[in-house]
Amino acid sequence: MMIVVENISKKYKVSRQDLSLKTLRESVADVFVKKTKEKEFYSLKDINLQVGKGETVGIIGHNGAGKTTLLKILSQITYPTVGNAFLYGRVGSLIEIGAGFHPELTGHENIFLYGSLLGMSHSEIKRKYERIIYFAEVEKFIKTPIKFYSSGMNIRLAFSIAAHFEPEILLLDEVLAVGDMNFQEKCVQKIDELANNGHTTLLVSHDMDRILKHCKRTIWLNKGELKMDGKSDEVVEAFLGFDD
Repeated sequence: MMIVVENISKKYKVSRQDLSLKTLRESVADVFVKKTKEKEFYSLKDINLQVGKGETVGIIGHNGAGKTTLLKILSQITYPTVGNAFLYGRVGSLIEIGAGFHPELTGHENIFLYGSLLGMSHSEIKRKYERIIYFAEVEKFIKTPIKFYSSGMNIRLAFSIAAHFEPEILLLDEVLAVGDMNFQEKCVQKIDELANNGHTTLLVSHDMDRILKHCKRTIWLNKGELKMDGKSDEVVEAFLGFDD
């Protein structure tokens, strides 16, 4: 197995102002000292799953289901409240558009910055540099600061760097929803190429057609819990017919 998730839960504490009825004296005092109380909620609760080598697995669910939280835990951006996640291989993640980029630096400089953050050596980045910018289709703008890039250009460059990192495990969160259709298809072809070479991919998407086309297996999260894990056509059908 490339990914093993054991009993993961992620709990957050949210502070909120006490909205109970107060006397005039208490209300005036609250101007200077706000009374708060904490409310707990689980973004993920008791998640167990395993993903094997070469699998491309879809992750679906409504907004707030815990999909991004799961990927952030696997990427070690955040940590579970309880439980453990084990990833066996080099991990590349693309969870937020432009994450890892510095807006004041050029595309050229950000290739080296983001590549190093992923774990690529300077010599490896230099060796793959031309392929990265060619795939991203940003040759004309490579000396331009990232802050002037469109969201589509950002995601093209970020995806290209992550893909050429050649990770054994690739974590993607809705990245194929940005950019033109031709580039989206090029990304999918790259994902398929990685899968055919034994790489493992987790793909979060709201696009059920894309999930059905490229993922044999799909995980459905609902309100932080693992609702269903199985063949993509069966999981998607259940998800689309679900009335919460």
